[in-house]
Amino acid sequence: MKRILSIFVYALAIAFNSIAQEKAKVIVNGLQLCDTYTRTQMYEALGGTPDKIEAEMEEPGSFWFYYGKDVFYWRYDGMDAYKDGINNHCFGGCRLCTDRYVVFDSIRVGDPVSKLKTVPGMTKDHPRKYKDGKCVGGGYVEWYQSEELRRDGIGVMFHYDELTKIINRIHIYVLFL
Repeated sequence: MKRILSIFVYALAIAFNSIAQEKAKVIVNGLQLCDTYTRTQMYEALGGTPDKIEAEMEEPGSFWFYYGKDVFYWRYDGMDAYKDGINNHCFGGCRLCTDRYVVFDSIRVGDPVSKLKTVPGMTKDHPRKYKDGKCVGGGYVEWYQSEELRRDGIGVMFHYDELTKIINRIHIYVLFL
């Protein structure tokens, strides 16, 4: 009986491990979403010190890094937010409005939305919707690794110009629970 229980626990551990490894790997300028980095690593990947840093008032130890129009969110990841300055912070997302940064090692603001077909994973187009002649939403392509992981807490949206089909903004976020 102990042996059957051990085999069951071992098989369950393998299954959970493979699910965890399947989790989407979203990378921006070499930084993987949900991984932790030091301030030095952040600055190196993003091109130096930000123009402005704002502390997130509702989440002590979390910060918004502003690089012109581009914004990166860093979430506290540890016991003492200020022990090592802003070390051990989790990359929690970004809003990209310029072509300065690259997503998935190949996609930038300014690229045609059709370039998303070269990225492994799945996409769903959400074209603009109009009501009484006014835009009421849409105009983005949602990316996700697989149908099973579509609602894994990671959002990746490529907003585009409806006429030119050119990406004009990229929004990446994590739903921290």
